[in-house]
Amino acid sequence: MSDDPHAAVREYDDGDGPALRRLHRRALRAAGTDPDDVPGTDDLDDVESAYFDPGGAFLVAEVDGEVVAMGGLAAEAHTDYATLADGEGELLRIAVDPDHQREGYGDAIVGGLEDAARDRGLDRLVLWTARRQRAATEFYPARGYEQVDTRTEGEYDLLKFAKRLD
Repeated sequence: MSDDPHAAVREYDDGDGPALRRLHRRALRAAGTDPDDVPGTDDLDDVESAYFDPGGAFLVAEVDGEVVAMGGLAAEAHTDYATLADGEGELLRIAVDPDHQREGYGDAIVGGLEDAARDRGLDRLVLWTARRQRAATEFYPARGYEQVDTRTEGEYDLLKFAKRLD
């Protein structure tokens, strides 16, 4: 992460809701994805019940009070096409504001979620991303995630990545 002393990674709180929606839409548009094409984003409307209540986590990174990165850990299946085996968790809604990419916020969010997964006794994480989201398809393998599956949803080729946690 940048050496900015005003940057912080923390758990989501109730006041973050509007900022999460803005970040989600901005990051998807910058990656070439129409945010209105992405199904199942209701979790951003109620992070508490979507992530915390079933045993997951949701982190944000902020700079000078502005949310610049986010990500969630679902401890149980979150989408129709994602089934989780025992000991698996799913990473969702990983996003970094385009103006703050390559500053370490994605690493901080994913690293924090990996730690949260270990704390919850999970030993493997999975996630899906669109092939056209080039930054994501390069980021996850650099963090030790391997592509393990593909599927097509509308006009999007989706890639599934997985990582065994130590």
